[in-house]
Amino acid sequence: MTAPRNDPVRWSIPEAERLITSLPGVVEARIVAAPGGEVEEVHVSTTTEVRPKQTVRNVETALLAHFDLRVDHRVISVSQLDIAKLDPPVVHPAPTPHVHLMPEPEVAPREGRILFYGHQVETERSNQVKHRVEIEWREDRYVGEASAADLPRPKLEAVAMATLQAIEMAVREHLAEGQRAVTLSLDGVKTVDAFDRRFVLVAVHAISGRNLTRLAGTTMSDESPDRAAILATLQATDRWVRGHIE
Repeated sequence: MTAPRNDPVRWSIPEAERLITSLPGVVEARIVAAPGGEVEEVHVSTTTEVRPKQTVRNVETALLAHFDLRVDHRVISVSQLDIAKLDPPVVHPAPTPHVHLMPEPEVAPREGRILFYGHQVETERSNQVKHRVEIEWREDRYVGEASAADLPRPKLEAVAMATLQAIEMAVREHLAEGQRAVTLSLDGVKTVDAFDRRFVLVAVHAISGRNLTRLAGTTMSDESPDRAAILATLQATDRWVRGHIE
């Protein structure tokens, strides 16, 4: 149950569902609320990347931090999807011998996550489109841009690259003295149909010095494949970036 509120409700169900979908491992989120704004049910579908109990804590923390919305953990239900069984699978080439693969660092859920803030599309000449993606991290906003041909797959790749560019800008501003610079390289974007739904999968190479980490994120694509690509990119990189900076 949700704690009573004396002030007007400052959140909406679509906003809260988008926030939950941006959390690590989350594929889909659905919120059921009473007419007065009290959250009665939160249904979350996830990959096996994060344990259900951790997902529940992440949802509680994110809603409280972003919307000042307190939700009882007992109304949050988590179901896990085995994304590894999707057809076709995402296959990454083996790293070169000098590359050292590092596991993703664990980050406490209370730390500020990288949030999706806005997305704009501008039509350019010669059947090109420019994507402008804005993110928010630690109360600052960062913008990345990328252009591509006005075709489905190049557009998804461009929006993912624009997101990575914005994240790299955020990382550069928060690197401590002596920390290695970070490069985020898009490995690929793919749409996959499974369970009568469509998912957007994003694979990223995170490079710091001679260390390379392979990251991946997935988000269900509803009416906006572009937004799904942005959220999947954030899901792939968020924990690694915050762990690298901290």
